Amino acid sequence: MSKVAKFVVIINDNVFWMEDKAVQFYTNLFKETELGEKYAEEYLSQKELFRIQNDFSIEILMAYLGESPQSYLKLDSSRILNENLGASKAINLSEIIYFDEEDLKALIKRAEEIASQRKHDLIWVKAFAIDTALIDILRSLNYEEFEGKDVEDQFPKRIYFRKKIGMD
Repeated sequence: MSKVAKFVVIINDNVFWMEDKAVQFYTNLFKETELGEKYAEEYLSQKELFRIQNDFSIEILMAYLGESPQSYLKLDSSRILNENLGASKAINLSEIIYFDEEDLKALIKRAEEIASQRKHDLIWVKAFAIDTALIDILRSLNYEEFEGKDVEDQFPKRIYFRKKIGMD
């Protein structure tokens, strides 16, 4: 059975699962429970997920194996976030929660299809420098590194990647 990525509506049934997976993912990534919990609380807590539910510029794309959710990411097309990137219509992939590379590829490929359908000309990702699996897959899919706006916070360093859409 292959992995399928599709949009998901944020509801009580999946928000607990999403928050739990975020804590698990970031705790494993940062190799520090407290920091992983703090990042998940800030960006993917139940409260934050319900807040973005009414923001039409942010959508959740989830990878499934059959009916079972596996991984997810946030697709953000807000103009404020995506300005000053040298593109007329950019889209951002963020908070990418995954537990195997097949999920990750399915999510990114589907996000690229969506970006192309919606006539975005640039897709970009902010990755933690320690997230080598994500970075390797982005590079294998022809994403190139660029200088992003440095974020000063207690979380690990981030690296920025972008890919022009419709230019393959």
